[in-house]
Amino acid sequence: MAKHNSGKYYVDQAKRNHLDVEKGRGDHVKIYADGARPMTVPMHRELATGTECAIRKWFLKLGILVCLALILACILIASYGNLVYAHP
Repeated sequence: MAKHNSGKYYVDQAKRNHLDVEKGRGDHVKIYADGARPMTVPMHRELATGTECAIRKWFLKLGILVCLALILACILIASYGNLVYAHP
């Protein structure tokens, strides 16, 4: 099972990409981007799978890659697997 990231990780990514970040209710943070609805991120140590997926999709729509290393690793593993199991 993959390790889940914290809310702080996604807020840091938003700040690096010059998005507006402001405090929300309780331990939540709102991230604003031009032309997109705001994303609410809970500042928990480990986010639920669905919450993390929604945040990633929101970032991808904005053109922000947050998991580039994971995607590249999956592609390399898949291509290596095809080379190993390919029969002439």
